[in-house]
Amino acid sequence: MMLHPGGITLTKQVVGYCAFAPGAKVLDVGCGTGMTVEYLHTACRLAAVGADVSPVRLAQGRKRAPDLPLIQAAGESLPFADASFAGVIAECSLSVMQDAAAVLVEISRILVPGGKLAITDVYLPASTLAAGYMNDKQLKKMLAENGFRIIIWEDCSALLREFVAGYIMEHGSAAELWPCTIAPKTKVGYFLLVAEKWKAKG
Repeated sequence: MMLHPGGITLTKQVVGYCAFAPGAKVLDVGCGTGMTVEYLHTACRLAAVGADVSPVRLAQGRKRAPDLPLIQAAGESLPFADASFAGVIAECSLSVMQDAAAVLVEISRILVPGGKLAITDVYLPASTLAAGYMNDKQLKKMLAENGFRIIIWEDCSALLREFVAGYIMEHGSAAELWPCTIAPKTKVGYFLLVAEKWKAKG
């Protein structure tokens, strides 16, 4: 099971929107066990790399697929050269990182000009604030500050509700999914965005 709303279907949609060239180098930041990295390699023929802070999840991924290029690294300090990736994907991971602004600085640094950043994650409406959640106004501001131009923004909140309901039916609780879950109940949503790095920061 892919632990993000929409699963592989939404990942496929994201890749289609980004229109990466065959063999393009793409980073999955916050990759977990590397399910998306594996999909990008096998189904999309991309040179995908995964980065995650959890040695446990990375070990699980390497056990499943020993040849996957999975690297232990925090999103706030990515061990890659400037302008070394054509794309970055962050699936329900930006919201759980300690410093989302620092992560976006790093993503901007490693992307080539014209490179694509795709994010699927939880968010709150612009007028709402809650610990552990971004609102859409904050996110859009951070993206602009780091040289990104949003080219696609879609609300996918129905996928979040379906995902949480299915997880509860299977596991009895959705508590371990925070913040990709339901607090503060009716206000939290789920989005997909694709942004393009259109200029050098500053």
